[in-house]
Amino acid sequence: MNAPDFSFAKAHIEDYVTGELLPRMRKTSASADIVTHVIGEVAGLEPMSQSEAETLVRVLTGDRAPASCVSFGTEAGLFQQQGISTVICGPGSIEQAHKPNEYIEIKELDACLEMVGNLKDQLSAAQR
Repeated sequence: MNAPDFSFAKAHIEDYVTGELLPRMRKTSASADIVTHVIGEVAGLEPMSQSEAETLVRVLTGDRAPASCVSFGTEAGLFQQQGISTVICGPGSIEQAHKPNEYIEIKELDACLEMVGNLKDQLSAAQR
């Protein structure tokens, strides 16, 4: 797995601050400084081909479309770091989520309920 995204981002920010911003700021005021505080960070979910979680979700939903990646924060990367096969799925589109006037269409909720029902059936069959 690659270095966590937050380590990559913090290193680039620090390089920019120390190499670009502070030298220019200190030309105006020698005591100028920049202080950063990390208030939250999560490990990124690394795309994995043929993961158990992806296979299960495809069986449950019938979705055969190529997997897609979007950039947002979730705890999924923490599960993956612990060796748990992980996939993020849910009703609706990320295009409408977490924005003003976000919405989920009824047909997408129906598909989600169908997936949960399929999961129940899959788990029941596995226990037999």
